[in-house]
Amino acid sequence: MSRPARTSRLVGGIALLLLLALVAGCGGSSRLSPSAYRAKLTAIGHEANTAQGQVEKGLQAKSVAEIRTRLSTFANATQKLGDEVVALKPPRNAEAANALLARGEHDTVSATRAVLPQLAKLKNVKAALSLLNRSEGNAKGGRELDQALTELKKMGYAKGS
Repeated sequence: MSRPARTSRLVGGIALLLLLALVAGCGGSSRLSPSAYRAKLTAIGHEANTAQGQVEKGLQAKSVAEIRTRLSTFANATQKLGDEVVALKPPRNAEAANALLARGEHDTVSATRAVLPQLAKLKNVKAALSLLNRSEGNAKGGRELDQALTELKKMGYAKGS
């Protein structure tokens, strides 16, 4: 390789490294401002409400398969929500509540997915709904979500419902 070609490649490589460093430094690790965090939580809250509304339609399900499908879809949506919350870089004072919110979402997913195999064994909607009513599986996730939202409301990041 000739000297001008090597120099050109070296300069190009250095320029690429500088560009990557610049991009990484441009907010990649910075925290969200309180207003940006509030906006993200509001958007995630709307997604959660939509998922909740869809799973609640399972109360009028005509088959166990429909209940299982609704719960599975809910679990997938809740997994996505929990992952979105984990990816947020909240203001420092909201770090613990944000982590608890993510954990609550993920524990809800685990509890929901744990009940699906039990539902597969049931033959009628009444038995499936009875199992879901007796199930205490999501109590932990529910408590975590409630506590996280209470803390976030106190800090002004979430609205009361």
